[in-house]
Amino acid sequence: MQRFSFLMQTDIVMKLPVYMVGVGHWDNQEPVSRPDGYPLYQFLYCIDGEGEFIAGNHRYQVKPGTGMFLYPDDPHEYRAVKEPWELYWLNFAGEQAETLVRLAGFTSTGTYRITSGELITRHMQAALTLALSQKSLAGLECSKLVYMLMIDIMKCIAVRRPSIEKNFKRLQPVFDYIEQHYTRRIMLEQLADTLGVSVKHLCLLFRQIMNIRPIEYLNLFRINKSKELLLTKWDARIAEIAHQVGFETPGYFGKLFKKTEGVTPEMFRRLNGIR
Repeated sequence: MQRFSFLMQTDIVMKLPVYMVGVGHWDNQEPVSRPDGYPLYQFLYCIDGEGEFIAGNHRYQVKPGTGMFLYPDDPHEYRAVKEPWELYWLNFAGEQAETLVRLAGFTSTGTYRITSGELITRHMQAALTLALSQKSLAGLECSKLVYMLMIDIMKCIAVRRPSIEKNFKRLQPVFDYIEQHYTRRIMLEQLADTLGVSVKHLCLLFRQIMNIRPIEYLNLFRINKSKELLLTKWDARIAEIAHQVGFETPGYFGKLFKKTEGVTPEMFRRLNGIR
């Protein structure tokens, strides 16, 4: 049995950063050969059986819990090895599609081991049900589901690097230390000690996992805390709030706040109804 639906691509939908084009379910996937590739991003997820995926000079085994991801126009082919080979698939596009798929962990055309298979399957089933309904807003709702799917895959994909969740757990002692001591002066050596590593290795971990330096994360945390105080302690002076969140000088706090938020602390208050 084959079920699939291609959504009507209205002007509104196609202006979205990411939008779904089609979605389907194959009880037993037929062989597919695309020497010129496929013009859209496509994600396929194996539910049952076993198949073979070929891209470039590589052959991949595709068993339940394995996703196949296709970048546009990359030549590939896939076929069943053990039938029935049951797959869900969806196609999508959009100006920010590549950014989203790279964040999710799909760095190239190939196969990816996905944990939390039930969650991924539910997303695919929901998208198919919605697309088949042909409701007037199905295109918008399905596009939202693509975004949700990629975000959840980001948390449970198993590629050559540890998962996002494992990476964040690696830095959890640093996050905890910052939350407990952000009101004081914090040195890089203190943060490194929470992990038992050198300052150089700490900076490397932050660059790999967070794509920022430890001090940048600390400052972002302090700025975020300052926003809470700006709105709850409306009678406190800016200098007082700067000191309370760990900044040594109000001038540096103000400069960093504007760089991060786009407005000064005073303007932030006014924009949120506090004068």
